[in-house]
Amino acid sequence: MATVTLEAPESQLVQWVQQLPPSAKQSVLRALISGLDDLESLIDYGNERIREICAQRGIDWDKLSEDERQRLVDDLLHKA
Repeated sequence: MATVTLEAPESQLVQWVQQLPPSAKQSVLRALISGLDDLESLIDYGNERIREICAQRGIDWDKLSEDERQRLVDDLLHKA
């Protein structure tokens, strides 16, 4: 089987990927970024952990605005 190499400007490639459905975008990312499964596991752990910390403090993480979340994380990091 012959290998075909296509050349396209970076901006065109980005546009093509942006038009893909979410599952196909994830496949592209998996092909490009080794260890993506490890990264997703770390993100999942972080999400669980921040919710546990908030629950201990009587805070509903999901009801916080993005600014409130950033302030909370900043406060937690500076207290550690």
